[in-house]
Amino acid sequence: MSITLPAPNQPAAGSAWKPSALRLGLGRVLLEVKLFNRDVLSLVLVLFFPILMMSLFGTVFGDEPNFGTDPNGNGGITPAHYYLPGMLALSTILSGFQNLSSYVATERFNGTVKRLAGTPLPAASYFIGKTGQTLYLIVAQTVLLLLAAKFLFDVPLPTEAGQWLLISVLMILSTAAWATVAIAFTALPKSAQSASTLAVLPVLLLSFTSGVYFPFSQLPAWLQSVANLFPLRWTASALRSVFLPAGFEAVEPGGSYDLPLTFLVLAVWAVAGAILAKLVFTWPPQK
Repeated sequence: MSITLPAPNQPAAGSAWKPSALRLGLGRVLLEVKLFNRDVLSLVLVLFFPILMMSLFGTVFGDEPNFGTDPNGNGGITPAHYYLPGMLALSTILSGFQNLSSYVATERFNGTVKRLAGTPLPAASYFIGKTGQTLYLIVAQTVLLLLAAKFLFDVPLPTEAGQWLLISVLMILSTAAWATVAIAFTALPKSAQSASTLAVLPVLLLSFTSGVYFPFSQLPAWLQSVANLFPLRWTASALRSVFLPAGFEAVEPGGSYDLPLTFLVLAVWAVAGAILAKLVFTWPPQK
């Protein structure tokens, strides 16, 4: 009597092969990026908004080194140089929160999420796709902004590998914190239209109170205390530690950039946001 065994690496008779959630998620990444690239207007606005704002401030305040000068007018930096860290921090909330929350909320209300839930696609794969799209946007924003700062505004960029590593970690961790919060935030809007409107409000409020547009030390103490609760303030401050010359640290609260506290705040937001998203975002049951 002979016994026939299944061929190696082949599923047993009667069983159906299913790709892993990761493999499906990577496929979703390619699809999400392709779909977003087709929306040319949104792509241009998202990618070039930080560059536009830095150009605006650079034009309004001129191209002379008038930030951080001593009484004799020495030792200053140009407005574009000063605003570069804030614009990089701003891109994390634009891509990680405003853009992601708007798209996820829209897909909840137009039936996309419901239709996907009716397929074998796991919820994890859907969010892997959204995460990949967000990472694509933040990398593109960062590269374009740094190139514009270097070649259009003659801003000196870091020269040490450790500084570039710090920038990378800050951008990824901050974007992750905003992305998890964005997914949880999509439980609030009652329509796709209100989702886009509601997402803009936190971005506007935090960008004006977190040291992005105005020096953080010039804000009232109570407003600084409120901003201290959110990631954007800490991301902007930590990035200033990389791009601004020595001496600018003195005008930060407490006279320090406090990088350890920055990483703690960002990590807490990322974890808390992930837990909250898990609790409030409902993936329709598969049938």
